[in-house]
Amino acid sequence: MYHRYAFIFLTSTLLLFGYSSHIFAYEIGQVISHMTNEEKVGQLLMVHFNGMSVNEDAKRLIQKVHAGAFIYYNWANGLEDPIQVQKLSADLQKLAQAQPLSIPLFIAVDQEGGRVNRLKNGFTLFPSNLLIGQTKQPKIAGEVAFAIGEQLKTVGINLNLAPVVDINSNPNNPVIGDRSFGESPQEVAEYGKWALDGYKRANIVSCLKHFPGHGDTRVDSHAELPVINKSTEELWKIELFPFVQLAKEADMIMTAHILLPSLDSTKCATLSSILLKDLLREQIGFDGVIISDSLVMQSVLNNASSVEEAAIQAVNAGCDMIILGGKQLLDNQNSLELSIEDVVKIHRSLVEAVRVGRIPEKRLNESVERILKLKERIQNSETRQRGGIINETHTFQFSLLCVFSVPLCLFGLKCM
Repeated sequence: MYHRYAFIFLTSTLLLFGYSSHIFAYEIGQVISHMTNEEKVGQLLMVHFNGMSVNEDAKRLIQKVHAGAFIYYNWANGLEDPIQVQKLSADLQKLAQAQPLSIPLFIAVDQEGGRVNRLKNGFTLFPSNLLIGQTKQPKIAGEVAFAIGEQLKTVGINLNLAPVVDINSNPNNPVIGDRSFGESPQEVAEYGKWALDGYKRANIVSCLKHFPGHGDTRVDSHAELPVINKSTEELWKIELFPFVQLAKEADMIMTAHILLPSLDSTKCATLSSILLKDLLREQIGFDGVIISDSLVMQSVLNNASSVEEAAIQAVNAGCDMIILGGKQLLDNQNSLELSIEDVVKIHRSLVEAVRVGRIPEKRLNESVERILKLKERIQNSETRQRGGIINETHTFQFSLLCVFSVPLCLFGLKCM
């Protein structure tokens, strides 16, 4: 305990000398060695709260749960305009900065383009991936991703849960459809590659989704468990193809709550060590952050007795981060939204699982190391948010910021 206090004192001293994120002045392993299990588990959690500005719920999530990431939703956080979003992001980061270890937050959003855009008022609304794919010019995916990334970075969002690289192979799919770049695995992989490059140029963490491929399903995983009855050979040729091609370039990959009997007949992908450890890590070679889709979706709860149990199984299966929120997105089911008390309980259950050895501490440390390395990378790059708060004079300019950076072929004109 003495060594922990000494470490905190030294890092706090560095802050006085102008280090905005002084924790990364140290080796990641050294940082982890001075973290409590409560702090480590907190880094695994992507949470949300209801409020347009930092409130007591947000403070509790940062100060007591040690949450390492927040996700914004329209119904929870307003997202009224760039000014409000930027102030919310800045205040959340300031609150995290004031904690003993001052580890910065991931602040995330689903800003895919098309029908999945959480940020609307004052932000450029880009077309769907399917429309971009129909241009037959993959470079456009990179320009759109860069433009989206520039706007996100300006309002303090450093993680976009995009791009979708599912194959649009089933016209009856209720959840993917125009979120996909197209029907060809090769073309989807190519467009996905350009999108990853665009986000990287904007210094935004991106996230491929939904592993191992959600395109050929007939039910919505928010409501029930989809099953893809394909042979292993078919999966490698279609669903898995974009992930195999892009794994080396991806920061993060999101899991899908789907069942693939030919690979694992009992566990959905999010809870399957066969899919996450054996397939994604070992065979495909992905070494970035694996993040679950929301653990309050009914499809994953079909495999677990509670959200707490789902969280424990997901971490043991290979998830580095877990999303806790989003159930309200399905049919406006307000009563099914996780409360702050629910999140506290999940955090406590994970800490206890580590204490009794159900989650090995080595397994926990592996995830924290991946998360901190990714945070260190984006923190060490320059961000436009540090330039200050957007004022109303700049709002119109902000709305036009990315429109003219996207090739005219989006509007049916030929690109040079």
